Amino acid sequence: MHSTPNDSQRFDLIHELVTKQLEGSATPAEQNQLQEAITSDREIRREYVRYMQEVVHISSRLVRPPASQTDTIPKSEILKISESPSSSTNPTSPSPRLALASRPSRSIQQIIAVIAIAAALLLTIGLSTWNALRLDQQHRDADIVARLIPNHANGSGGPKYGEKVATLIQTTNVTWDSQHKSIGELSRVSVGQKLCIHQGSLKLVFDSGVEALVLAPCLIEIQERDRVYCSYGRITAKAADSGNGFIIDTPVARVTDLGTEFGVAISDSGETEVAVFEGEVDVELGSTNQRSEQMSPSKREHLVQGQATLVGHDGQSRRVFSVDNQRLPGVRDLAPLHSRSPVISAVRDNLSDQLPESRMFYRIVQAGFREDSRAFVDRDHEWNGLTETGVPEQLIGADYVMPFNDDKFVEDLQVQVTIAQPSTVYVFFSDNALVPQWLSDEFEDTGLDLGLDEAANRYKPKKKVTTGPGASIDSIFSIWKRNIDKPQELRLGSFERPADVLLGYNMYGIAAVAKETASQPK
Repeated sequence: MHSTPNDSQRFDLIHELVTKQLEGSATPAEQNQLQEAITSDREIRREYVRYMQEVVHISSRLVRPPASQTDTIPKSEILKISESPSSSTNPTSPSPRLALASRPSRSIQQIIAVIAIAAALLLTIGLSTWNALRLDQQHRDADIVARLIPNHANGSGGPKYGEKVATLIQTTNVTWDSQHKSIGELSRVSVGQKLCIHQGSLKLVFDSGVEALVLAPCLIEIQERDRVYCSYGRITAKAADSGNGFIIDTPVARVTDLGTEFGVAISDSGETEVAVFEGEVDVELGSTNQRSEQMSPSKREHLVQGQATLVGHDGQSRRVFSVDNQRLPGVRDLAPLHSRSPVISAVRDNLSDQLPESRMFYRIVQAGFREDSRAFVDRDHEWNGLTETGVPEQLIGADYVMPFNDDKFVEDLQVQVTIAQPSTVYVFFSDNALVPQWLSDEFEDTGLDLGLDEAANRYKPKKKVTTGPGASIDSIFSIWKRNIDKPQELRLGSFERPADVLLGYNMYGIAAVAKETASQPK
């Protein structure tokens, strides 16, 4: 694919300025020009990251350190820019790490210089525009930090106690435990270090490429570059391609990532709940001692997207019916659209009666319905408005349920939704399926419609989702509603397959909006 003029101009700018940095010939004005370009232009920022990754990749192949050589500049030194007052108060001043990294070299220092330039610029940007950048840009910066700090120090064997293996990139309303050391944003975290918080959350990026969100109250210990032990609390982890194999040990289980995003919740007693949001994980049942004492291989469960399990002290597991996004959020979940009390508090079904080994769960997204909301736990389909006006206004900010799309195949399905307060409950039902009696008897058709943008799946492997309303609608759903005057258990049922199944069909969606009261904020 040929570059457009804009792409070519961006590449030329990055190439010229970064080359001068590496050669040590960049003037302060050129250093500022590069920094300002990355800060102000998202496309230049993306081009810069791609360019730096290519430089690091090529350099690492052309320049190999001697067997006895370790990093001359420790990774912790690269991140010391965060300690400089000028990095947060004067974003246009040249970084001291840039000056260090611009010294010419013909050994491993040259690779580290490249990394230092990238890390220094990106961390400076993160400090100077922390409150201004959008949430998705913070996520992108996390990817950048993880990718541009490779692990040279231990070419063989495991990491040593005290070796720095991760970066704390964000703290939110944190109260640290007085018996454990508190650390600041952009601090490096070492093997053997314990992090204990009573309130708030932490976000870590491991050098292996794994992002981890730690939610209070929680106590974790960093045990290796790709392994932590959590005594209690909640962690969600998202692995980059290079982060496969990340492990979370708990008092009763070991959870091993296989290229995924997953959440783990450990109770005070050690019981461990594991939910897979994307990809797959392996769960070894039993404590570390139990697993080591067993003569035969430990019992394992393999979980895929949309599955969850709860492991007890007896080494047995059982199905988790529903997981809500406030208790166990994804690493990159969007913030709730309001802070009112939840409307949907739980979801259950009768599937376990038919399939005792089922581990599928319902995901409850509180205050989260919006354009491009993911529709199902086992598919990446998204809800969208049919036209540029977007999804119907009354649904924005609703609590909604992500069922598993394969529920559509289950005869005599009974879904039990716990409604916690007076509300309007909505069901999104596909127009190419016959309306079941339970829906027509208990709900009314609003006359409004919603679109489903289908992602690739085993039936349609070439499908792709598109961002925004009306851009890529594959199925149309009618919106039905029912008024609920008091908290109750709402029962929904199954439906028949459409006559022409070759057109494809999908499970229905569920949402609920609280009825406004005088005491309720709007």
